[in-house]
Amino acid sequence: MNLNYLKKNFLNIYIVCIFFSSSIILYSKVWYPTDWTTSEWLINYHGGFVRRGLVGELLLQINKFININPRHLVHIFEILLLFSYYYLIIKFFKKIKFSPILILIIFSPLAFIYPVAETETLARKEILLFCIYIIFLFSLILKNLKLTFFVIIILIPLMNLVWDGILFYIPFFIFAFINQDNNLKLKKLIYFLLSFAPYLITTYILFNTRATEESLLLMCEAIKEPCFGSMSFLDQPLSNNINYVVSRFKVEYLIRHLFIFIICFYPIFNLLNKDKNKNIILVQYIICVLPTFLLFYIGSDWGRYLNILYIFSLLTIIFFIKQKIINDTKNNINEFFKRLIDNNKKKLIFSLFFLYLFTWNAKAIMSDDIGSLPYIRIIDNILELTIF
Repeated sequence: MNLNYLKKNFLNIYIVCIFFSSSIILYSKVWYPTDWTTSEWLINYHGGFVRRGLVGELLLQINKFININPRHLVHIFEILLLFSYYYLIIKFFKKIKFSPILILIIFSPLAFIYPVAETETLARKEILLFCIYIIFLFSLILKNLKLTFFVIIILIPLMNLVWDGILFYIPFFIFAFINQDNNLKLKKLIYFLLSFAPYLITTYILFNTRATEESLLLMCEAIKEPCFGSMSFLDQPLSNNINYVVSRFKVEYLIRHLFIFIICFYPIFNLLNKDKNKNIILVQYIICVLPTFLLFYIGSDWGRYLNILYIFSLLTIIFFIKQKIINDTKNNINEFFKRLIDNNKKKLIFSLFFLYLFTWNAKAIMSDDIGSLPYIRIIDNILELTIF
């Protein structure tokens, strides 16, 4: 493998490595008795309609024909889902040129490496949402209006039955749509907004649905093991989640995650702020970001929520660059590194990139401290699973 090939295909190789690392880790993760990710995918409708049960019900219906342990099906599904996601990533990032700011954004500790470093977030339901969002962005790039409305009318309501957390990320779909065309007609925008009606209907149904002890018992009998992980919380009101977060909240947790947010999202804000349309694009982006902060009030997976927001932001940035809506070449970060290069300070550049990209990572839970050397820990984890 020569150096030119490596430079040209580095992102592809990086994504492929992440996929295989994820696959190895999932093999042991899916069999852990109380694995939260596995429990999410096993929620089903055997005890009646419940939130987040669509995929689990489909897997159990498939299992009627092959009759294997449901965890096997979850594992197969997770691998196929990750393969689809990373394949779409490779296709979506094709022909993107790496400027210093894009290197910081794409290879950030909150980006694609995050679920491999924090295995509790690996192959969670937001991966399916990322796939849907990429397909949606492709439809805008291709100007395929039928595919655009198919995503909004069909895929988003179905995704709502898989993971109702999609509520907080709907603004990104609207954000991308209204900026795809400088001459967007009001009629087209109205039709687009009206196409969210099926999603709103499923949301209304979900908000008026609550699992009971009897339905949970039947749901767990269907997978032939006791309820665990997220399955055990389906009958709990939202106030219980809020009380859990509030009772464990500490100011140091907030300061830590604000620091992570500022460090990781600064390149994105910097890129949007230096665009000629900054007064419009940046304000719209902030409007998309603000609703997601509610998740920090109702759930303790603060690192995971930052990761989801970051991936949505990253995908949107790449879409804007591909559509020439923003320019990634003129910004403070690129100018800073250009001055370092002009002053022959390449060692300082490599040191800064190394410290930011390779030495730390955010943890999944709000009370967890910042992790260190994620790539080394990933390698150790894989070696332990495959050799020792």
